[in-house]
Amino acid sequence: MQEGIRVTKTGTSEVVIKKSRFLGTAANVETEEEARELVNAIRKEHYSARHVCYAYSIGETNPSLKFSDDGEPGGTAGKPILDVISNSGISNIVIIVVRYFGGVLLGTGGLVRAYTQAAQEAVNAAEKKTICLSNIYDIDLEYGDFDKVKYLLDNAEGVSYEVGYTEKVVIHAIIPERIAEEVTIQISEKTAGKCGINYIETKMI
Repeated sequence: MQEGIRVTKTGTSEVVIKKSRFLGTAANVETEEEARELVNAIRKEHYSARHVCYAYSIGETNPSLKFSDDGEPGGTAGKPILDVISNSGISNIVIIVVRYFGGVLLGTGGLVRAYTQAAQEAVNAAEKKTICLSNIYDIDLEYGDFDKVKYLLDNAEGVSYEVGYTEKVVIHAIIPERIAEEVTIQISEKTAGKCGINYIETKMI
């Protein structure tokens, strides 16, 4: 996977249907353990709620998927929440929907719609960003070459960097993998091969 979407700020929602309250939370998690911890924390916070249903997806490729109906009829809560995740394109996410029962049965179709709506509204409320597979480099430059390389990096799509100043200029650069070879060749050309381009790692960022 070259690109993905991540939640950067948790989103919440509240849906009321026939006196039942459905409280949604969509949050970023990096591991299954983090997802379980958040579910448990919300379960403690809403200890008097009838159901705490959830789904999560961890990892960009072949993600770990799990969902729970937490006592609701099978397929009416956890799976609809997981479907919202799948349709969102977001990775490393948990969505939790708490239900306070209002005394009126909603039926299976009503439950599916309620959990889907609460989950979707939580996702919509969350702040998100697009991430991509990127190469990370430390680039050592002579001071006289810095402006040329800075101009190149500033005009390359999706590149971010930080600059440190020692006896040389050191640029910590994050470059999308799809353009990394082209950009590093251009940096070498701009500096007549005098720079040091040290590859560190490739990751989704």
